[in-house]
Amino acid sequence: MEIRTMITFQKIAELGSFSQAAITLGYSQSTVTMQIKQLELELGVRLFNRIGRKITITNEGLVFLKHASIIIRESQNALNELSHEKAPAGELRIGILESICTAHLPNILSRYHALYPQVTTIIQIGTYAELSNMFNTDQIDVLWIFDHLVESPSWISIFNYESEISIVSASSNPLASRIGLTLAELANTPFLLTESDCSYRADFLNHLSQSGIKPHVFLEIGSTDIIKKFTEADLGIALLPKYTISKELSVGKLSLLQVSDYHLTMYGQIFHHKNKWTSPSLTCFARLVQESIPSSNI
Repeated sequence: MEIRTMITFQKIAELGSFSQAAITLGYSQSTVTMQIKQLELELGVRLFNRIGRKITITNEGLVFLKHASIIIRESQNALNELSHEKAPAGELRIGILESICTAHLPNILSRYHALYPQVTTIIQIGTYAELSNMFNTDQIDVLWIFDHLVESPSWISIFNYESEISIVSASSNPLASRIGLTLAELANTPFLLTESDCSYRADFLNHLSQSGIKPHVFLEIGSTDIIKKFTEADLGIALLPKYTISKELSVGKLSLLQVSDYHLTMYGQIFHHKNKWTSPSLTCFARLVQESIPSSNI
């Protein structure tokens, strides 16, 4: 049973196609077909169902995929660790939330690629649930989230930092000059909120519910940039991490509302997987992040 055959099997499972796997790996389709037939003969099970042009993985194939992925990953780790080429190169796949990407990555990646031009960076944007699944299935090398402090036996924390969750308005809004506001006073003010599966939104609404307050939710949208633009236009007030609005606060487009009975802090967190080799490209990226972001109250 050869590693290259397992790689072919893994690629077919990923793409759902013998022909696409052959193109991706640079093989002829007959070579791919022969490799899988030989693998099925060695294992004594059918790995794929072939109905017409449709390819689906069998239950036995799913079991073998789990083990094959570990073997492939460990063989790659061994080659990497024994390699004398330690300069960062190859691909670095980063899974990241949209708000973090727009707030932090432009400056960090500008420096990163100036220092390490041989690294190709691949960015995957998603929700916490989507990125977690990608991380656990080896589709990304780095996971960068913003949430409560997360612990997982398979995830190794590289760096974390805290940021306040702020209630903000347009600087022209009368609320911007008020001191000692309460959440009850804001109940009838239109709120512009992120999507429903956002953790800080869920915490905020839960806090309001426990206080018997039902907010007027005027708009829900997943884009932090759009929420900021709508807030600047005074369409409502918004709940946003402070790191996402630092520029708008500095130039006076947005103002922090002084709400006496509200405070929430969450954490930016960066992880690599314990089962993956820590490549030079990942190590150098982590170092630049730590140099670029304070560990608290940004």
